[in-house]
Amino acid sequence: MTSLFLDSNVIIEFAKDNPRAVELLEHIFKHSFTAFVNGIVYSEVFFIFIKAKTGKSYWELKKNKSLVKETAEEFLKSLFPMLSIPNFLEVTSEIILLSIEVSRKYGLLPNDALILATCKFYGIKYLVSLDDDFKEACKKEGIVLIDSVEKLKEELTERGIPAKGDKKT
Repeated sequence: MTSLFLDSNVIIEFAKDNPRAVELLEHIFKHSFTAFVNGIVYSEVFFIFIKAKTGKSYWELKKNKSLVKETAEEFLKSLFPMLSIPNFLEVTSEIILLSIEVSRKYGLLPNDALILATCKFYGIKYLVSLDDDFKEACKKEGIVLIDSVEKLKEELTERGIPAKGDKKT
């Protein structure tokens, strides 16, 4: 089965009803790919959800625990179920060290570097993201950046891998 790592931005954009993200994630879940995330993705999605729902800054949120509690409850009901579909991968000390190297080589910010390092460490060939920051690093590291359903289909067809539910041609 084909394994894909889901970047936080594709999940966030899905929640915002971005048509590209919606189409991409619906295709992935419909065809039963094995999807993965790590704690970084969960944290980014959760934090951006809280900020978007409250309109508050990090420092304002730190001072307003009741607002965070309220929003966490809403997150649990609305977006958390989607985050429970993918498999969670642990971020190990080896991944952290690898992420520093990735950051040094490509100038990726820490969370993006941890995401790419997680893919490398676990041998996940496909990174699903709408973030162009990954283009150069993915290409040089042998990881395929999937930013559309068309790109996903093209990559799998080239490798002769049908998605579960698709007929092999």
